[in-house]
Amino acid sequence: MSLRDWLSRMGWGGASVPAFYDESYRLPLTGIESSVGIEPRGVDFTTWYLLEARALRSRDVHHPQPVGFADLARVHDAAYLESLGQPETLARIFATDPAEIPVDALLSNLRRVCGGTLAAARLAVARGGPVVNMAGGFHHAAPARGGGFCAVNDIAVALAALHADGFEGQAVVLDLDAHPPDGTAECLAGQSRAWIGSLSGSDWGALAPGVDETRVPAHTDDRTYLALLDGLLSRMPKPDVAFVIAGSDVLEGDRFGRVGLSLDGARRRDRALARALRGVPSVWLPGGGYHRDAWKVFAGTVLVLAGQGHRRIKARYDPLSARYQHIARLLTREGATPLDEPITQEDLEGSLGLGGGRLQPRVMGYYTAQVLEYAFFRYGILSYVERLGYSRVRVQIGAVGEGDRMEVLGSAGGQEHLLVDCVVERRSLAGEPFLFVNWLSLRHPRARFGEGRQRLPGQDVPGLGLAREATEMLLLMAKRLSLAGVAFRPMWFHLAVLARFRFRFLDPARQGRFEALLRDLKQVPMLEVSQALVDGQVRLNGEPYTWEAGDLVSRLEPTQEDAEATARERERCRFTWEPTRLATGA
Repeated sequence: MSLRDWLSRMGWGGASVPAFYDESYRLPLTGIESSVGIEPRGVDFTTWYLLEARALRSRDVHHPQPVGFADLARVHDAAYLESLGQPETLARIFATDPAEIPVDALLSNLRRVCGGTLAAARLAVARGGPVVNMAGGFHHAAPARGGGFCAVNDIAVALAALHADGFEGQAVVLDLDAHPPDGTAECLAGQSRAWIGSLSGSDWGALAPGVDETRVPAHTDDRTYLALLDGLLSRMPKPDVAFVIAGSDVLEGDRFGRVGLSLDGARRRDRALARALRGVPSVWLPGGGYHRDAWKVFAGTVLVLAGQGHRRIKARYDPLSARYQHIARLLTREGATPLDEPITQEDLEGSLGLGGGRLQPRVMGYYTAQVLEYAFFRYGILSYVERLGYSRVRVQIGAVGEGDRMEVLGSAGGQEHLLVDCVVERRSLAGEPFLFVNWLSLRHPRARFGEGRQRLPGQDVPGLGLAREATEMLLLMAKRLSLAGVAFRPMWFHLAVLARFRFRFLDPARQGRFEALLRDLKQVPMLEVSQALVDGQVRLNGEPYTWEAGDLVSRLEPTQEDAEATARERERCRFTWEPTRLATGA
């Protein structure tokens, strides 16, 4: 093994890869995760991992400016660009309800991502090598229409800007997304020095002439796919600039892709692409991805470009948890930060009735309102909420009968809204102290329920899409307070489903019944199962079944689980959904 290979395996050395990224790359669509299956944090996951793995250096990460409308107008029709200001147009493109669309925030997101691809193209030409944009590859956007989560075609816009800069060379678009480049083909139609080569697993109809399109069979194995890729690369003209959509939707089991690669196969794909484009100015984009591990695909792409292609991403690595723990360590190292705010003399005098002072309220005897607001700021919660259209966000705390209450409030439409409402206490479960969450409501009152986002049991307004972030912050609170972990009691099925990757029922038999319920009704949408349980339409071994709100726990330190008891109960239980017979009383 060469020294360079050894250094790469150890995570040291490798090439410097410029990348464009901004925290506003996250789509400001709070319901898209549950309704469509898109992981809105995917771009963040990839970037956070690469920074932690040192495949990206902070000085190599650039924050792009939003693309100008003059650049967009080189590709897209004026009437179409004007229509993007209507929530109905954007809702159709993003398969969601118009009430879910924060038009300004979403357009700002799209323009910034497109600006990242344009800036990456100019930098790639200047340096003669690869540059990454952590989002982009909007290949379904055509001059007068959008679709498939693509509103503007960033590749066509970037290439048009290069032409305006004086570029006259051969341009190549290698589209390895699982879906065909219909929009890009329309945008580049008639350009003799622009070649599009594509491997896709779907048929979206005839493409514009001149596209070298290869349909791969459904669930294609790695070996067959790589052979087809070799054929495509052999037909590619010699490029002076290349745009690569290293599609993250090619994994087996992807919700919308039908290709069937393994993570290793996707990594081998990227090595082949990197070899073919060595020394060529190139822009690398992630395209789509609708699998839980989709973020790992493009992370692997950047690892290849950074000379760390042999590095493996741990199967159980959680980028959100790792990121929040990293921020927590930074806060601790900062010393006298608000998170370590001591009890003041004024607080002490107030608690003793001296000096006319009053004890400052603290959640769990530790966190003041200012401490919590600072934490929300550092973890990126406040900026995200502001992108959803809320201003003057503030935190207030107090004591209620069930514990200590934390509230986040924000203003919109001339009134103040409750956005986060959380009540916690210290509670002993099975002899261990937990941070017990008696109540947690994440509320987005500016959004509306609709066909694409239906009301779940217990909801009065749609959610903020921040359940995972809230979980991580609560776990960090439990750690700082030296507790065993976080616990709560899900009053509805969907709450347990959303928490299942981090929480388990304390009672192993209860966990077994939950797993059996997931197994037997996996073909039924979560919303329908949750409502069916409320309506008494679910049976366990032929008998009516009522949802059991047992304690769910997430421990900071793993313990030995009674897997046998869970398995026995899981195999004993058979659940059925019988809406017609039960609803009619038959």
